[in-house]
Amino acid sequence: MNKEKLLKMIPNMLTFLNGLLGITAVMLLAWSDMYGKVVTAAIMVACGAAVDFLDGHLARKLNATSDFGKQLDSFADLISFGIAPVFIMHYIADGLGAGFVMPVSIIFLVAAVYRLARYNVNDFSMHFMGLPITVSGVVLTGFCLAFYLWFDTANEALFTAPAAILCVILSALMVSKFKVRRV
Repeated sequence: MNKEKLLKMIPNMLTFLNGLLGITAVMLLAWSDMYGKVVTAAIMVACGAAVDFLDGHLARKLNATSDFGKQLDSFADLISFGIAPVFIMHYIADGLGAGFVMPVSIIFLVAAVYRLARYNVNDFSMHFMGLPITVSGVVLTGFCLAFYLWFDTANEALFTAPAAILCVILSALMVSKFKVRRV
């Protein structure tokens, strides 16, 4: 394999890493007894965001964009910025006995899937339409982490109402038609 082909594989390898970070965050929350797993999962989402930025940037710079890479990126983004943040939110809510976040998390995931599908079938080379899932997932994760670290974890209402409102707002922004310029 020549050097040019190897270089063009780097963006997809980074995309796989993004998806792996999201999968690991979910698995930590679901099956681990590790101390600090909420913080670790949130760090994995943040690292996934950095890798997501880097893979797209390198794909354009190396002229390595492809339909395969676009689809792969959407799957990885759904895991890292859709499913992982929802798992973080549910982990905190379960600790509080708050089942109210289930319906809004479903809305968030459906909006994320819709937004990614719309992105994949259209040409948004100069801008994004609606809030990117990466931003939505990082915002939701950041809110959950802030609550987990700084607020009274015994107060269910302090978490569930703002979490539900935030999910609905982020969902509406993801499916909206406003344009966000690419960085």
